Amino acid sequence: MNETQCAAEEDLRVIVDSHARRLDGLEDDVDTLKSGQSAMMERLISIEAQGQERERNRAVEAADTRNTLTALTQQLAEHTGAQKRQNELAEDSLRRWRKLAVVIGLLCTVSAAAGSTLLSDQEVASTIWVHWLHLREPWDMTQGGPDNAANLSAH
Repeated sequence: MNETQCAAEEDLRVIVDSHARRLDGLEDDVDTLKSGQSAMMERLISIEAQGQERERNRAVEAADTRNTLTALTQQLAEHTGAQKRQNELAEDSLRRWRKLAVVIGLLCTVSAAAGSTLLSDQEVASTIWVHWLHLREPWDMTQGGPDNAANLSAH
């Protein structure tokens, strides 16, 4: 081997060593990138799983809200129906009381008419006041009583 071949071999070894170091550095960089990529993939999978969990939770909350609103709507409908029924019962009761008041008013009117007709008759009025109620007749009291009536008949 001659000197030029040795020098060329030496130059080639330097170049090969340089390339070997660069390849080692590139392998380290690739390993670092692979581990970073793996970490990113794991993080991405984790984020996706969290997103799916949030979506499931939202779906459950939405279903709960729908169920609660349905139950509330049903309770409101029942309450409104009960209130409507209560109002109907109150109106029926009021109608009954009005009918009763009209009947009582008519009875009082008829009784008052009959009573005033009967009490306008002197004999009936005297019978009621003196014989039944055991009182003095009201017309005798206003004129001064029986003494005054005797004095008027004597004149």
